[in-house]
Amino acid sequence: MVIRSRRLSKDNTYYALKQKIIDSELEPNQAVNEENLAALLGVSRTPLREAIQRLENEDFLVRQPNGRLRVASVTIKEVEEVFLIRSMLEGYIARSAAKHATDKDILHLTTMMERIKHSFQLGDKQDFVSYGFEFHDYLSEISELRTFEKVLNQLRDHSLRYCRYVTMHGDWNTQADEEHNYILQMIADKNEDGAEKAMRDHILSSLSTALARIKGLEENEIDHIGP
Repeated sequence: MVIRSRRLSKDNTYYALKQKIIDSELEPNQAVNEENLAALLGVSRTPLREAIQRLENEDFLVRQPNGRLRVASVTIKEVEEVFLIRSMLEGYIARSAAKHATDKDILHLTTMMERIKHSFQLGDKQDFVSYGFEFHDYLSEISELRTFEKVLNQLRDHSLRYCRYVTMHGDWNTQADEEHNYILQMIADKNEDGAEKAMRDHILSSLSTALARIKGLEENEIDHIGP
């Protein structure tokens, strides 16, 4: 029971710290240290150190040459790589989902679409992003492409972090609700080619939005620093 409790504590600390990075509560490039993080999370140093090590391995935290920690930056190069990989993987996932989706799956996806549209209409940007990711996750689940799903899961939280970061500084891809709806239409029609293309186009559209926002933020930082 003690061992299980310790494991639960370690996992909870890891997920709590990771979520704060994903949600940009701990911002890109922000300096952090064990003492402040322990106070923030209300945990002891032991589970925190294991959480930090895991997040360093996953590139959410960076250990600098002087030994100090900082939150990983959000770079144009990394964002571009992640979204391009997603476009290839998820395009094929959408193709497979179009092949395997049942009437029950289509109904569930339609319900998800209603949530996406509703959050968009309310201007709730963070819920809009969350529901969009749930839509993508469900397509992975019904695609029956387990290796694709495992690889994609390694990129998911980084991608979610980028999307949340971008929506904090402006609107997300304003066409995303229509793009999701078109993907669903292709899947419901069992149009495998159409589903694959619709998904790739959607992710590349989101990439364009993300790159434009990040470039704008970088330019603002330079302007604030001045000559």
